[in-house]
Amino acid sequence: MKKNQIALLIVLLLACITIYLLKKDTGTTVPKELRDFAFADTASITKIFLADKGGHQVTLEKVSKGNWTVNKKFKARNDGIFNLLFVVKNLSIKSMVGVQAQENVIKNLASGATKIELYQGDKLVRMYYIGGATPDDEGTYMLLVNPETKQNSSRPFVMCIEGQTRYLTPVYVTSEAEWRDKTAFSYFPPNIKSVKLQFIGAAGNSFEVKSSRPNLFEVHFLKNNSNYPNIDTLAVKQYLSYFQGVGFETFLNDMQTFRKDSILSSTPLYEMTITDRNDKVTNLRFFGMEPHREALDAKGKPEKFDMDRMYTLINKDEFVVTQYYVFGKLLTDIEYFANKGPGVKK
Repeated sequence: MKKNQIALLIVLLLACITIYLLKKDTGTTVPKELRDFAFADTASITKIFLADKGGHQVTLEKVSKGNWTVNKKFKARNDGIFNLLFVVKNLSIKSMVGVQAQENVIKNLASGATKIELYQGDKLVRMYYIGGATPDDEGTYMLLVNPETKQNSSRPFVMCIEGQTRYLTPVYVTSEAEWRDKTAFSYFPPNIKSVKLQFIGAAGNSFEVKSSRPNLFEVHFLKNNSNYPNIDTLAVKQYLSYFQGVGFETFLNDMQTFRKDSILSSTPLYEMTITDRNDKVTNLRFFGMEPHREALDAKGKPEKFDMDRMYTLINKDEFVVTQYYVFGKLLTDIEYFANKGPGVKK
């Protein structure tokens, strides 16, 4: 009887060890060609191609260090590139997909995965498919492809970033708009020749700041083109410093045409025109956005427009959403430039 008990304990112990190893298996016993997802030398990557089963695809190309393009047309978001390359470099196997689940996982990958291709010059160095999240949302199903033969691996894996618990699929976005840089404009202050700001319906607040050369400024009323007296040069410099790296929230490329036309045919709240020393012009027209929630003004009446965001047309071709949090300091009135020093008459 005692021998039988010992034998049973040994069997149970071996079973527990087996289950533990299966749960903790990181794929190290699987051949490298089936599990070699991560690519350490991300600095050498010059092109990234992403495509999904819905027909969306995007090509990201490196122009120079820290400078990438989207589909050869637009500047790419640096933060998006950084996040993607970080994941590409640090991919780690969380576990192998169990034998019983493999068929369903492979079917799901075949019908809804995103494909990524990584290139060094013209050489394809990595290719794999990214699927959905695991039931606990702490891993992402992926399937490697041999970059030379284009043959799919026979084994899907659950991938993760070691030390992190996050779903990785959103990093591999295939939308052109999501990859585009969202900088409305960025000016080095000494390169600004003029800024014209029109308050539609409040002409007395409208102004133009002119700088015929660096550190020489004039401020004019737009209503009658008269000079604004006693300007504070430091205030002008501070104002122009706000024109560096000014971004917007999102593109509105998918807005229905009739709705967009209706907004653009309405009266704008503001119009801003920036001219640099090479006479390159950036024009922005700001339109009121309908409130997303009921809000009351100081008199207790419902607000006509959203107090946080505006519709904005940039150079007549980019229709976007901007935030007052970002643009509010640029949409100041002419009194901002008043010299408030002692003895100055107001």
